[in-house]
Amino acid sequence: MNQIKKIIIIVSTAIALCVIFPVNAEHHEQHIDKKSLVTFKDVMQGLLSETKMITQGIILEDFTLINDATENIINHPKPAMSQRKKLMKALGDDIATFKGLDHVVHSGAIKIQQAAKDNNMVVVIAEYQKLITGCQSCHSTFKAKLSKALL
Repeated sequence: MNQIKKIIIIVSTAIALCVIFPVNAEHHEQHIDKKSLVTFKDVMQGLLSETKMITQGIILEDFTLINDATENIINHPKPAMSQRKKLMKALGDDIATFKGLDHVVHSGAIKIQQAAKDNNMVVVIAEYQKLITGCQSCHSTFKAKLSKALL
């Protein structure tokens, strides 16, 4: 019964995200050339877009959409070197925490993708919750500091 409550909470959160952040029914590709000068903001906006696509995939029970969105998260472009240097300088000793949260999101996307390939919505939802928690933890810890540093 506890597992069912957890799934209901996660699905309710996903539905709320779809209401707050409307998305198109068709998946759109991230229009960032991986060789161009990508900003950290570009990467974050791309990850947000893909996260919304995972939410949509969960609601529509569309494992292909979930798989495609996680593929784009796993292989997202890196910010330009100048952006990464500013980020590392601003983070200082907190770089390990930042990298740890990045790992939570990256590995979560890999686990979600595998669950989507296995058509296992229970695991997709459980891993999606961990991915979102990783995103939110990183944002609450670093967003203000990094936004200021990357101006």
